[in-house]
Amino acid sequence: MTAGLLAQDSASSSGLRPVDSRRDMAQVADLIEEVFRGELDPLGRRMVREMRVMGKAGWVGWGLSRLLLPPAARPQGFVWEEDGRVVGNASLLAVTGFPERWVLANVAVSPAHRRRGIGGHMVEAAIDLARRRGAIALYLQVERDNPAAQLLYQRLGFEQLTTRTSWRRPPGSARELASPRSVIRPRRRGEWERQWELAAAVFPEGLFWPYPLDSGFFQPVRAGGRRHWLCWDGDRLLGSLTIRESSSVRMVILAPPEAQGEIERDLLSFGLSMTRGRKPVAIDYLADVAAEPLQEHGFRAERTLTWMRRWLGE
Repeated sequence: MTAGLLAQDSASSSGLRPVDSRRDMAQVADLIEEVFRGELDPLGRRMVREMRVMGKAGWVGWGLSRLLLPPAARPQGFVWEEDGRVVGNASLLAVTGFPERWVLANVAVSPAHRRRGIGGHMVEAAIDLARRRGAIALYLQVERDNPAAQLLYQRLGFEQLTTRTSWRRPPGSARELASPRSVIRPRRRGEWERQWELAAAVFPEGLFWPYPLDSGFFQPVRAGGRRHWLCWDGDRLLGSLTIRESSSVRMVILAPPEAQGEIERDLLSFGLSMTRGRKPVAIDYLADVAAEPLQEHGFRAERTLTWMRRWLGE
């Protein structure tokens, strides 16, 4: 069906066709801004602005975009065109370092052209293309409060993996930190495997979008600027905290199901005491879990996204 649509579209210069960054970049930027207004983070808004500027500069801008913009600004995928205007977009990107994993992103249809099956046609074409490129699994994120999009993806074979909220604490947040009630201590060298097992049980889909869970994140020989702490009750691991610090701070909190909603307050207090509030702090955590202690510690919820996956292999 996709091949037929593409053949028809080629003749009519309308409908579904592969994206061409040299001619489509500016219009795709306009469409993304129109559809996802209010949802883009600062980095996303900046990339949209740069896509628009370079897209309007023709071949020169396209050449510069290959040097200055990230690969996300020049994805594979499809657009839907009507009367010379791009009214739909579906982007495909390979996950760096994991060629069998691909991401479907920026699935957008202009409000005036919805309820015509355009989104479904673009997603089906993207699935076919990802499979031809050797993908074994295709991943996407969708806003939790967008049930219509989730239903579309489910009908096309995607399954829900998890729903997480992105939290951010601005630098200099003046909050009095309560002393942790639990005993939290630096992880010892021989304990990394227990932390890894906890991560595999709590976040089997991975710690960071869209990368798979990697034991190397926890191994001492591959520390990479990460610091780890564990919270024990006898020989029972109640939770763990990892801090990865650069220009900002990324926290990873792990808690087994029986301790979720209970141990996060202590881990947050301890972790923030280690960072001293000089940099912004980000954390992705299970939706609707530990929202109260996160807010108490100065974090603000940014987005709640559902992760979905479609297997493409045999």
